[in-house]
Amino acid sequence: MARQARRIRVEVDRERCIGSAVCTFHAPGSFDVGDDAKVRWLEAGGASPEAIRSAVENCPTRALRLLEEGDRK
Repeated sequence: MARQARRIRVEVDRERCIGSAVCTFHAPGSFDVGDDAKVRWLEAGGASPEAIRSAVENCPTRALRLLEEGDRK
């Protein structure tokens, strides 16, 4: 039986974000830093789940929160 991958997304606390772009280094297809120097979550499809987890874990201000299918706030 094939195991189905869990869908992931990231919640961004824009008040905490300092625009360091560490997330874009780890998962460039899933994050972008806008003209306002704040990160934007693009989509999980741009990077592997491991890369996204790494981006979240390495955020210097902890402005990112990983949410997986079934997680609640």
